[in-house]
Amino acid sequence: MTKIIMLLFCCLTLMSCGPSKDKMVELAKENLTLNIDNPQQLKIIATSEPDSAFGTGYFSKAEVQGILRTLQTVTDTIMKRTDNMRRFNPDDSYVMSLAERQMRGMAEIRSLVMKAGKKGPFSGWKVKIDYASVDGNGNPYRAERWFFIDQEGKQVYKTFELPLP
Repeated sequence: MTKIIMLLFCCLTLMSCGPSKDKMVELAKENLTLNIDNPQQLKIIATSEPDSAFGTGYFSKAEVQGILRTLQTVTDTIMKRTDNMRRFNPDDSYVMSLAERQMRGMAEIRSLVMKAGKKGPFSGWKVKIDYASVDGNGNPYRAERWFFIDQEGKQVYKTFELPLP
């Protein structure tokens, strides 16, 4: 009986030694607030549970499919709004902002494709936050930002963002 109690105690002790999931989500939210144009306009839509990260370029197949679906939806939105570029208006700040944010996200996606399937050693944690805000030009927008956090759950070491239409 005492062996079972000791085993349970050891398991509980080990579980409490890891980084707190709530603290990692809060760290990601703080980082987001510090890195957007208008933090006072920030509205968090959803946050993911922290998940194991194996480098900053490895994503599960489901995550990659979700990222690609998001980018396709953004492209479809731009094409619909511009009538497949037949009525492109460079003064349409919504389309221009969305396209600019998508191009920045595509740079990250290209590096993901080049590293696809190369799972490295455990490097920490990743958290995704979907949010809405207002850009520096006053345009409302939505986005998802991925945060990569160190193994101890104390520092964000990389982020990247994808627009949401």
